[in-house]
Order: sequence, then C-alpha cells, then structure tokens
Amino acid sequence: MTTEQEKLIQEPIFQYFHELCQIPRPSFHEEKISAYLLEWAGNQGLEAEQDAAKNVFIRKPATPGYEHAPCIMLQAHMDMVCEKSPEIEHDFDSDSIPWQIEGDRINTGGRTTLGADDGIGVAYAMAILTDESLEHPELEVLFTTAEEEDLSGAERFDASKMRAVRLINLDHACDTEILCGSCGGQAAELKIPVVSEPVPAGWISALLSVSGLHGGHSGEDIHRGHGNASTLLARVLLAIEEKAVFKLGPVNGGSFRLAIPRDASAVVCFPKEQWSVFEGIIKEQERQMKGEFASTGGDLSITLEAAKQPRWCTEPDLLLNAALLAPDGIYQMNESLVGLVDTSDNLGEIYLTERELCLVFEIRSARPSLGTYLYQRIGRLAKVLGGTCNTSKGYPSWDFHPKSSFREVASQTYEELFGCEPKYLTVHAGLEVGFFSQKKPELDAIAIGPNCWNFHSPTEEMSISSARKIYTFLCGILKNCK
Repeated sequence: MTTEQEKLIQEPIFQYFHELCQIPRPSFHEEKISAYLLEWAGNQGLEAEQDAAKNVFIRKPATPGYEHAPCIMLQAHMDMVCEKSPEIEHDFDSDSIPWQIEGDRINTGGRTTLGADDGIGVAYAMAILTDESLEHPELEVLFTTAEEEDLSGAERFDASKMRAVRLINLDHACDTEILCGSCGGQAAELKIPVVSEPVPAGWISALLSVSGLHGGHSGEDIHRGHGNASTLLARVLLAIEEKAVFKLGPVNGGSFRLAIPRDASAVVCFPKEQWSVFEGIIKEQERQMKGEFASTGGDLSITLEAAKQPRWCTEPDLLLNAALLAPDGIYQMNESLVGLVDTSDNLGEIYLTERELCLVFEIRSARPSLGTYLYQRIGRLAKVLGGTCNTSKGYPSWDFHPKSSFREVASQTYEELFGCEPKYLTVHAGLEVGFFSQKKPELDAIAIGPNCWNFHSPTEEMSISSARKIYTFLCGILKNCK
C-alpha cells in the first residue's frame, strides 16, 4: 500500500471501503461479506441480524433530541459486478480488489471492477453507525444481497421488521443529483438448438475478435454510444458473408447481462486461400467502426489470428439471424423527461456451442407494458428460429412521487451545504427501492451517491472529493430530520 493510500484510509469511509475491497463479494456468493458485516455490527454493540437471504439488518437508537423524529433507513447492497480485463488473472471468489489512487480518483488501473457499486454505499452506512459525534433519528441500516443479479435480497427481506418511514438508498453515482425513481426490469434468455458438423477437409480456423470497447452499465450507460462488441462481431461476420465462404465454431460475447459487452470472439472456419479476403474485410470494418466510435470506442480493435481447429462447426445463418435481428439498445425515450431513456434492452451475453446458441438480455423499462413487449419480441424471434425464450420474474419500478417531504429536507440540506439546488430525476436502472416501496407504499425515499464512472467495467472509478461531499450531505440530512 502506498503512503497516499495509507493516509486516505485514516478517514472512516475510505477505511471501510478498503476493508470491503479485501473481502470477495460476487452476487450469490456473499457469505464472507455478510458474515463480516454481522460480526462487525456486533463488535460495535449494535443490534443486528442476518436473514435467510444473507441480508444484514442493523439498528441504532436516536441521539438525544431526536427520539420523536421519524425513523430513517440507510440501504446499500453488499455484492458487486465481477468484470476484469481479458489479460488479467483475478479470482473474484478469493482475491482482493487492487485499488489505487490517480489524482482525485480511485480505480484499479483498468484491471477489474472497483466495487464502488455499491461498496461506497456500504462504507457510508458503516461510518454513520460508528460516528458518535453525529446527531440523527433512530436509524435502520439494511445491507442486501444479489442486487447485481436479480435483487432477490431486497425481494426476500421481511419489510415488516422496518420501523423506518423514510429511506436513503446509497446506490447512485452523481453528487449533484437526488434520485426519486427507477425503472423495473427482467432478464430474458433465448436458446436455440444447433446442428453441427465436422470442419470441411482442407479448411483452416482463425479467431475473429472484437475488443477494446468501453463497455459500461447496461442501463445507465445504454444511451452513451459505447458500442456492443457482440452486435459488432455479428456485423463483421455479415460483411464477410457477402464476399467469402465460412462456418462458425465456438462464439463468446460479453460475460454478464448487466454489462455492455466490451469483447466478443468467434472461431471462423474457411478455405485457407480466403485468408487475405478476410484480412481485407476486417481492416475495412475496423476503419469504419473506429470512425463511428471515435469518442466512445476506447481502444476498439478487430483482429484475426490463427486458431486450433475446433472439433465442430456450423452454418453462420442462425447466429447472424439471432444477433442481428434481436432488439438491442434504446427502444423508447421518456416522453416528458428530456434525455431520459424509458425502455431499453442489452444483449449482454452470447454463446455458440456445439449443441446450442444462447443469447442473454437485460430488459429495462419504466413501464411494465413496454418491458413485456420487448420480451415478447425476443420470444417471437426465438420461435421463428426454432428456439425458446425464458425470463426471470423481474423487479418492480420505483415510481416518482410529485410530493415528498423527505425530498424537501434533502433539497434544503443540499442548498445549505453547497449553495445550489440539486437536480431531481429518475434513473434508467433498477434500484431496490422498488421492492421496499411496493411492500411499504407510505415509504418516502431518495437515492444519493458520489461521482462514479464506468460501473460494471474494469475502468470503474470513484471521485475521492465527491465521496467526502456526499458523506457530508448524508450527515446533514440526518441532522436536519429532527
């Protein structure tokens, strides 16, 4: 650890964030982090319990003078998205997160996701629980599991335990905004049987790769034009199909439906005399795409390298039809809030094996009817191609409420502290508040967080100064809720 890091972790929020970075916490594997948080709370003398979903629920009494103020819940999720750069060896089930400082930002140097989503939210709540100088109402803190997969931790939490009538979700990524709503969503998985055959005699095989894209969060970044490596790979194959003969071996695109794919690859099998034709097409496709993604494409690269002959291959039509005709990206913008995406889907994963083609999507919408419609479109495509489509149960939206006394307190606090008004908006991402407000309709909720960038990708970063700012804001809100 550098001297700069050692100095930073003297501050409680960064101390706790560093401790969280030492503990593996992939979604559905939160045993270690959940046990740590439960033990930590007990060591602080706090009332704490763990439920069957491994959520950790903690209470702290009001400070003097706040005994009659409404109870407030702080809520954050303990799991993180586990994405790494292809060349990096990292086991998210056992290795710590290698964070570093660059100026005002904390990142991993492009190696892995940082886990500020939502490690910083957990760190805020831990710091609040141990800050003896802070004035506040009765507090409840809920650390949830599986938020980055299906939000089942929040879904399974027994809301009857809550005394809180106000909630602060600590899972936002912009320090000038207060979130007041979020979209609902669901996963969709399309599967189609594959007819395979041996590679024709005299043919060679090569690995065609699209890499170096920016990636990002499948909801919050869907409008930023970062490019989807899987759909771009299909586009390259389409261009090749017009001038050459080939078949496909294994195909892999993306690794997580909640992340926009940065990399995708396909084993292509073809007569060896076509190598120069392939190279020419790929060079032209790379030139075009670099121009199209000049600002957002990162280090976009399309390469062709000799590969070991696969034991099977298949015609390219099935994959091309599925990947090119499936909906991907923005479907509809919000008709009343300018610039806000209303409904979208992300083709987050694509796999072609000897027996099956599989495409995995994340569908997001502020309107359940439009989310259902996108799922039906994917299902129709599956039917036409001779496959099936299944979906997860999904998660509910958090609906915007025009009047909110808690939002007014937060707004006044922000103006007092920073001399300007915050922005209010809903977000094109799923937040656990949807489950809590569904179970407890009277709940008055907001979501806040520090400036972070590139969630769900190895280039994830968090601003140090902004993290301090939001902690000051959070403390101010609690103090002003007397």
